[in-house]
Amino acid sequence: MRGVAAAQLAASFMLESLTVKDFALIRELNIQFGPGLNLITGETGAGKSVILGALSLVLGYKATTDMIRSGSKRATVEASFAMPPDTRAGAKALRALLADQGLDDDEGSLLVRREISVEGKGRSFVNARQVPSSVLREISKFLVDIHGQNEHQNILGVDSHRSILDRYAHLGELVGEMRKLHKAREEARQKLSSVTLSEDDKVRRLDILQHEIRELEAAKIDDVREIEELITREKSLANAETLVKDLNAVHQILGGEGGFVSRGGTIERMLEADSQYDESLGEILTQFRESYYALEEIARLVRAKAESYSLNPEELEEMRERIGLLQTLARKYGRGTGVASAGGAKESDYGSGSLEKAKAYLDKAKNELTGIELSSGEEQRLRKEIDSLNTQMKDKALYLSEKRRLASLELEQKVQQELKALGMEETQIKISIRWEYGDEGTVTQEASPDKKYVIAPTGLDIVEFLMASSARDTLRPLRKIASGGEMSRIMLAIKKVIIETDPVYTMVFDEVDAGVGGRIAEAVGRKLAGLSLASQVLVITHLHQIAGLSPNEVRHFKVSKHKEDGTRIVRLSKEQRLQEVARMIAGENITESALTHARSLLAEKIA
Repeated sequence: MRGVAAAQLAASFMLESLTVKDFALIRELNIQFGPGLNLITGETGAGKSVILGALSLVLGYKATTDMIRSGSKRATVEASFAMPPDTRAGAKALRALLADQGLDDDEGSLLVRREISVEGKGRSFVNARQVPSSVLREISKFLVDIHGQNEHQNILGVDSHRSILDRYAHLGELVGEMRKLHKAREEARQKLSSVTLSEDDKVRRLDILQHEIRELEAAKIDDVREIEELITREKSLANAETLVKDLNAVHQILGGEGGFVSRGGTIERMLEADSQYDESLGEILTQFRESYYALEEIARLVRAKAESYSLNPEELEEMRERIGLLQTLARKYGRGTGVASAGGAKESDYGSGSLEKAKAYLDKAKNELTGIELSSGEEQRLRKEIDSLNTQMKDKALYLSEKRRLASLELEQKVQQELKALGMEETQIKISIRWEYGDEGTVTQEASPDKKYVIAPTGLDIVEFLMASSARDTLRPLRKIASGGEMSRIMLAIKKVIIETDPVYTMVFDEVDAGVGGRIAEAVGRKLAGLSLASQVLVITHLHQIAGLSPNEVRHFKVSKHKEDGTRIVRLSKEQRLQEVARMIAGENITESALTHARSLLAEKIA
C-alpha cells in the first residue's frame, strides 16, 4: 500500500518552488519544496507565517501595499508547480480550466506570479500571460489547500457542509449539471414573462431594460469586492495627513535614530555576552529577542503603512465618485428588482453582496430583452421547454439527493474513526440532510403531498453537520457547540478522509497544532504524516512532536531573521535537524537529554 502511495505521490502535481522578493520581512529567498512532508520551523517572530502570506498572495488572495518591504517599490512572489500526466478528476478539471483561459500548461509545469506596487497596482501572471486575480484564485483551488489557524472557522458556514459532502462523494460533475439545468430554467422563465406582455407594455419595458443595461455595463463591475476595498481606502485617504503624521512619529520612537530598535542591538549584544557568565540570562535573552523582533517588525509595518498613503486630493475625489456610483447601482439593482428600493436599508447594506445581485440583474435584463424581442409564437415553445427542464431537474435532484444520503453515512463513520485517533473518542458526528418547501417548489413526497419542495441550483438538499460530545448528549449544529480546538481537529479529520478519495495536490497547515500537546499533539502529527503519504504537505509548526516526524519523504526548513536581509530559510541537514528539534524541546540551551529525546523522535518511522 505504501509503495502505491509513494508512486502516486511522485506522479502528482506539487509545489516545486516559491521565490519571494521584497515581501514583508523578506528581501529575497527561494524555497525548493519536495514531495511528501515539508516541515517549517523557527523562533517566534522569525517570519514563518510571512512565508505562508507570500504563498497566499501568489495564489490570488487579497494584496495590500503594506505587504511590500519597507524601502522597496514592488513585491514579487512566484510559484512553480509540477504538472505530470494525471488522469484524476482534479487534474482533468484544472487542465480544462487552463484550456478555457488559453493557459495550457507549459511542458508539464505551471508558473504563477503576482506583483504589487506601492501605487496599489497589482498584476497576476500564469505561464507569463497576464490574467485577472479572480482567474488565479480559481486555478489555485485545484493546486493548494491552505488550512490556517482560523481556517477551521469556514466549517461554521452551513454552505460549506454540502461542498464537503459533494467533494467526498465526487458529485462535482452532477452538481455542475444541476446548476446548468437550473440556470436554463430561470432564463426560459424570464423570456416567457417577456413574450406574454402586451405590445404597449413591451415597448415600455424595452425602454427601461435598454437604459438599465447601458447603465450597468458602463459601470464595468468586474470584482464585486471593489466597493469594500474602495470604502476602506477612502477612509484612510480622507485622514491620510493625520495618519502619516502619527505613524511617522510612532516609527521615530520605535525605529528612528535613538529609538528602541536602534538601541536594541546594543542590549542584545550585552545580554549575549553576559549569558556566558550566567546561563540563566539565556532565557532572558531569548525573551528579549522575541520582543525585539516583534517591535522591529511593528516599526517596519508602521513605516510601510505611512508610505502607502496618498495625499493626492484628485485621487480621493475620483475614489468617492466611484464609491457613489457603485452604491447607487447596488441600491438600485441589488435588492432583487430593477427599480430603486424604498427606505429601510442602511448605506452599509449596499456592499459586495448587493453588487453581486446587480451583476446578476444585468444578465437577467439581457435575457428579458432578448425574450421581448422574440415573437409571441415563442410562448408555447418556452412553456414546453420549461416543463422539460423541470422534469430533468426533478430527476437529477432526486438522484443527487440519494447519492448524498448514501455518501453521508460513509463520511460520518470515517470522520468518527479519525476523531477517535485525535482524542475525541466519544464525539458523535451526524450529517443532516433536509429539503426546503415554498411556493416555487416543484417536488412532492408521498408523506406530505401538500408540500412542494424547492430545487436550488445545487439540488434539493440542505446539508448540515451536527455534533454531540458523547452518545448521551443531544446532537446540535456544529457551529453552535464546537470549541476552537475541537473545530481544528474536526477539520483535520475531514481532510484526512476526503484526501483518500479526492486528493488535493498540496496541503498547507499553519500551526493547526496550536493549543494541543502531549498525546494529542502526537496524534495530530501522525495524521499530518499520513496525509503526506498521498499528497504534498507543508506544515508550519512550533511543536517538537510534529517537527520530529519522519515519514518516507520529508524535508525540514528552518526560518530565521537577520538584520541585513530580513527573513531567511534554509533546508536542514540530518545533524541540523537534530539540533532544531532539540531546541524546540529545551529552548536555546540544548541539553543532552533534549538531544536524546530528539534522536528518538527522528528515529521513529511513520508507517
